Formats: sequence, C-alpha cells, structure tokens
Amino acid sequence: MISFPSSVAGQENLDLLGKTVSGALHKDVKAIDVVGRDELSKTFSVALADGSAVLAHIANSNMPPVIIESEVATMKFLAERTSIPIPRIVSYEVNAGHPLGPHIIFEKPQGLKLDTLFNDLPPESQDALVVQLAKYMLELAHHTFSSIGSLLLESSPSPSPPAAASDAPSGISFPSLSPPRIGPLVDPIFYVDGRASLPLDRGPFPTARAYFRACAQRELDCARAMFTQGASAEYQRELEGGQLQVERSVGLMTDLIGRCAGLDEDDKALAPFAIDLHGLALKSVFVSETDPTQIESIVDWQCTSTRPLWRCARLPYWLTPSLSEEDAETKLRLAHRFRQTIIVCEGPDSAFLRALDSDDTRHALDEVAEYNAFRDGFLVLPTLESILATLPGEEDVDGLEQMLDPKTLPGRAARISLMTQGSNSLFLAMSPPTSPVLDKAPINYLAFRRPTRYSLPSRGK
Repeated sequence: MISFPSSVAGQENLDLLGKTVSGALHKDVKAIDVVGRDELSKTFSVALADGSAVLAHIANSNMPPVIIESEVATMKFLAERTSIPIPRIVSYEVNAGHPLGPHIIFEKPQGLKLDTLFNDLPPESQDALVVQLAKYMLELAHHTFSSIGSLLLESSPSPSPPAAASDAPSGISFPSLSPPRIGPLVDPIFYVDGRASLPLDRGPFPTARAYFRACAQRELDCARAMFTQGASAEYQRELEGGQLQVERSVGLMTDLIGRCAGLDEDDKALAPFAIDLHGLALKSVFVSETDPTQIESIVDWQCTSTRPLWRCARLPYWLTPSLSEEDAETKLRLAHRFRQTIIVCEGPDSAFLRALDSDDTRHALDEVAEYNAFRDGFLVLPTLESILATLPGEEDVDGLEQMLDPKTLPGRAARISLMTQGSNSLFLAMSPPTSPVLDKAPINYLAFRRPTRYSLPSRGK
C-alpha cells in the first residue's frame, strides 16, 4: 500500500480511500486520481496493482447520506430488475459516521465514452444506439412507483460486507429490496448553494401538484433564510428587493399549479411515476471499442429520481431538435427513429408515445420549478407571468401585449432570453396545447433545454 497526499483532494483523505478500496477488493492500490467534483460529491479513479480500476463517489461533508444511498439503491434496482447494463458495485457505505463518509465504489466501465465518437459514427450506427436507449427508457416506464422521490435501501441499511478475493470481480450481494422504498428527492436544486442544511420539504411527494407546491415553498424558504446582519444598506435593499420578487414568483407559481391542466387525476394515463432517464448524457454511456453500436455500461445514477410519465417520456437533451443548430437534420432523423422504436414496441396507442408527443403547460411549469427564484428571478418572474397570460382557453391579451413590449419587464426578459438562450427559450413563456389525452390536437413544440444533471444555470450569479 502506498501513501497518497491528502492535499490532492482537499479535505478527502486519499490514504483512507486507498485502504477502503484495498480492504473491499483484497487488492493493492497503485494510484488515485480526482476525476470529478461538484457540490454534491467527489469522484475518484482508483488504479489497482493488477491493472484493473474502480471509481469511487464520496459525498461532500456538507451533504446528507441520502445522496449516496439513492445512487446505491438505484443501481441495485437496475441491476436486479432491468436489462440496463450498469457497473458492478463492489462496496458502499451510507453511514455518515464512517471515517470516509457516505461513499460508493464500483467497477470502472470498460469501453469508450459515447460523447467522444457519436457524431462521427455512420447514420446506421447512430440509429442502432438510439433504438437501444429508447428501449431502455420504455422498459423503465413500465416500473411504476408510489410517489415522486428517489429510491432508498431497506430501513437502517447495513454497510456492505468486504468481498472475498474470489468474489470481488462479481461485486457484492445486496439485501432484498421488494418493493422499492421511495425517499426524499435527490435533486441538486434542493441541496446546492447552502440549501442542504435547510429543513426543506424534499418529499417523497404523492402527487405532481404536491411536488410543485414544495418547489414553490422551497424558493420562499430559501429566500427568507438569507441573512442581512452586518451587511451594507445597499446590500440589504437589494436583498429585500430580491425577496419581494421571489414572493411574487411563488404567488404566481402557486396560481399556475392550481390552474395547470394535465396534472395527476387530470391525465391518469400519464400520471404514474417511473424512473426518469431522459436527462441521460452521452458521456454517461460507454460502448464497445470493437463494436460501438453495443452499449457496455451506463453510469452517473446520482440524482436519479421518479417522476410522472409525462416527464419521463421525453427525448434525451442531445436528441432534441433545434433549428438553430447545424446538426438539426441529424437530430430530426434520430428523434424520428426514437419515436418509431416506441411505435414498434407498443403500437401507436402507447401512453409513452402520447407523452413523447405532448409539450404543454405542465412541461413549462416543470422547467420553472428547477430554477433558483432568487438568483434567476429576472427570468422566472416574467416567465410565470407569460405562462399565466397564455394558458389555453384563458389567454390574457393585456399580458401578451406586455410580453411583446420591450418597455415592460416581461418584454425585456423575453428579449434577454432570445439573445442568451435562443428561440427555444420562448417555450418557457408560451403554453402549447395540452396532451392528446385531453382531447387536444398534439403539437410537438421544441422543448426548452434544461440545464444538464448536476449543474444549475449561472445566470445572475
């Protein structure tokens, strides 16, 4: 065993990580490198003396154990009950009292990251990969859950036992998880920017409306938790102005939640909760070096959660067509291939397909709910005003005029959005027709592109 300077990883003790990995695998550790970090956790690549390697996610010291527990429980569920290929977990600990803190150690995926070669693959290879991913998403849609939240292990989970030398390559054995237990929602917006220490309602949520109301209350509670003691008078005025803006946004969001069509009982076919995979990034998919059409492993299951089917059944962000991009034609072809795969598997009356074809007010509400109403208030407030002004059947002509008038706040926000985000950002300010299940004709608007998982917008920061 060699010694690793802890200064390489800040507060993380690399010697302890090396000992933990060595004890779990009964192998010597050769080197440890930091390969990723965010506000939730750090990721380390651990090279072993025999030439193999593992990855370790360690929760940051200010984060609750559920950050790691939900990742472990999700990977366990996928390994036991789906055909989705994931890395084998070799060890984990969800007890905050462990010297290393809550962590998960799993085999390092073999193969190539898909984001490094996808655009260079021939069309037929791209199509084959999209077909596989569409089938994975469809498979997950058929595993339904009782509420919105993140998967947890059984009550009072015990740490994983060290693997015997002969068992190490196959990973560890998990305790039974039947039925899956749903716990608090592990979503960065509930934890980053100091929010992890606040007593926020993180669920689980029995309905979509309950979730959205909690999002509104979250922003109100976070804004009120900001302190002004010892601050300058100018800062206090700015803070008070921002807090008033948040209160206004929360009031509008609460109104929108009550008036938004298609939530819960309004659309029973698309209301069931399933594991949401549509945020999957190309960098999280590993393919075979010899046959890049074969998916070897999918990683990055931290912050995976259960959501209503109308949200789960979406195109992955990297497949969402945009007329402003050079590869729009390719994305349109692949989006069509994705849709055709659903039709082949389930037919034209598939609930997943109807969800895929729906872009309506609830999607706009879902986008707004993941923004920081204080930091991004200059967009959130006028966006909510615009959505309410354009609810199907309740159009507010005066509100529409304000949105188009550059002298008004909504109008200025619309112009800022166009300049900084492109035409897709107008999706947040407009309300397309509701789902076909509500007897409305489906119109496939281009969806607003939400920030990728693990990151939040930096606007106004």
